[in-house]
Amino acid sequence: MDRILAWVKRQWDMWDIRMLVLLSLTLQIILFMFGNRRKYIASLWISIVVWSSYLMADWVATIALGKLSHAQVEQVSNNSNPNKALQTIWAPLLLLHLGGPDTITAYSLEDNQLWMRHFMGLGVQAFVAVYVIVMSWTNSWFSFMSIPAFVGGIIKYGERTWVLKSVTDDKSGEIVPFGDVGELSVGYVTTEDKYVSALIMAHKLAKEFKRYVEKYDTSRFNFWSDSFMDESYDAYFWDATEVEMGLIYDLLYTKTSITYTMVGYILRSISFTCTVSVLVGFFCLLFRGGKYWHEQHYSIVDIAITGVLLAGALALEIYAVTLLLSSDWTLLWLIKHKGREWVIQLAKKFPQFFPMLRKKKWSTMMGQFNLLGFCLKQGKPTKFSRILSLVGMQDKFNMHMHKTSVAVPTDLHSTILNYIFYLSESDTATISGAQTEGFTEDDSTAKRIRFYSEPFDEQIFILHMATEMCYNHDLSESNTSPNSTPSSEDYKEIRETCKILSHYMMYLLLMRPLLLPVAVPDAQVRERIESFKSILSSSVENVTVPWQKLEKIPPLDLLFGHLKEKQESERWGILKSMWLRMLCYAAITGSKTNNHLQQLRQGGELLTLLMFFVPQSDILPGVNLFGITRKLNKQGSDG
Repeated sequence: MDRILAWVKRQWDMWDIRMLVLLSLTLQIILFMFGNRRKYIASLWISIVVWSSYLMADWVATIALGKLSHAQVEQVSNNSNPNKALQTIWAPLLLLHLGGPDTITAYSLEDNQLWMRHFMGLGVQAFVAVYVIVMSWTNSWFSFMSIPAFVGGIIKYGERTWVLKSVTDDKSGEIVPFGDVGELSVGYVTTEDKYVSALIMAHKLAKEFKRYVEKYDTSRFNFWSDSFMDESYDAYFWDATEVEMGLIYDLLYTKTSITYTMVGYILRSISFTCTVSVLVGFFCLLFRGGKYWHEQHYSIVDIAITGVLLAGALALEIYAVTLLLSSDWTLLWLIKHKGREWVIQLAKKFPQFFPMLRKKKWSTMMGQFNLLGFCLKQGKPTKFSRILSLVGMQDKFNMHMHKTSVAVPTDLHSTILNYIFYLSESDTATISGAQTEGFTEDDSTAKRIRFYSEPFDEQIFILHMATEMCYNHDLSESNTSPNSTPSSEDYKEIRETCKILSHYMMYLLLMRPLLLPVAVPDAQVRERIESFKSILSSSVENVTVPWQKLEKIPPLDLLFGHLKEKQESERWGILKSMWLRMLCYAAITGSKTNNHLQQLRQGGELLTLLMFFVPQSDILPGVNLFGITRKLNKQGSDG
């Protein structure tokens, strides 16, 4: 056993630094590839990979630098030089890794607040790198290659620290690059026209929103014009809001705030030149041959590892430039300096050079949670479930396994926008039939059944179960009544929309509660779910299906009884109105803005998209945010 341990120790002493520098490069590649994809991919495994790589990257690079410095101390004390000469270049390359990729500087918003820690780390790690370079300096000309490598590493690490500080200190949107990129206009016909117009609008909204982030201030800079309202305005605005989500993510979690500035261009050129010069020097070393390597005590393994590190650094630089040229920010730069018409014509002729026109800006997915199905779901306990129960994680795990997701319906954006217009104009006499269609509601009945007297979280529970009961009631009626009139396609779509919104709001309540204007303890949620489970598992006479057991629960009994008496079209029109009201209320009076900004790194949420839209709606012609807020708050207090 002692021989095995001694052998393992010898192998580790021989390969520890080499393994650490290669692992550091691997983590950088992972962060480069996946760091930016999390903004439009809502995937748990992407989050886990990026989170673990982000945490390990700094730790591995720091340990490797410490190992390098320790190796140099041993080398001096033993008066030997065994295969350590080439490792001089590894220290500044590790600084390059500590600078991180352009695609991710912060995993979460809190990381931006730690810029002082990174600044101190910059000083310490730079000192260690200089120490390694000085202690391992030889008469070989290749030792001079460590100087440009050190300059490139300091630039990268300094960029990261400066970006973290800029995001933290920004109070008025000054970190948004390019200033004013152009005026808004209408009359678009093609996809390129539409996207360029939406991009200009998104840039203006992003700059204004950065000011809004610091204080929940709805007094906004009015850059709208009456002519901006046309028949395709709703789709145009939602496109701009989606692009805005992507721009805000870039500003908060990547190096965008410095990359697209003149200083950023200069620093990028210097670091790229330094990397190329070191790689050229390395090729010159390769051409010298094996005899020269032996004379300079160069190890073949170290030469191979150095080649991998330098080739990887250059490949990542090229990849970063490719991402830079294919981003929305590059298109904004072209619009600012060349004009929107020039960009539109160029995009029409050479669409292959504008991949940003086809890129997703967020996940466009809605989480779904069917509480009725979850309560009816029976599973045999397993050893794994017992272990989870001991640590108090069984309920969370079961809910996570039960949740699903769907793509946002194409017509949902216009539905929500029409409803917001309805809320803002309902106090006037200018409501058109198209705007109010499907949004009418018997307020006296709603007050009579006391639905709106419940807390917001209880409203979600009750309305969710009422929607499920109405949905199952309609299906059972169509199956058991052969003479029943078939549902029209329009109201089938409304019914499906209500079901999706119902499952989405329940998903937010159970899986994303910080995004809602409620703070419900987990114990209270579990108690509510257990009460539904006990009712559904109880025995009730003359009940053929489990959901009918819920008809006796107040105020669900009155709500479902009232809805069941309505015609199908009116029933689903009422439910649609109620769900849209609750969705808009959650967006307006929801959680702190930071909770929504945190969600951008997990693919984004529809509610976050609404949060971006609603605070700006007071500057839209004919839309008054304060009117919406008063109306919804009044409805929330009345019910």
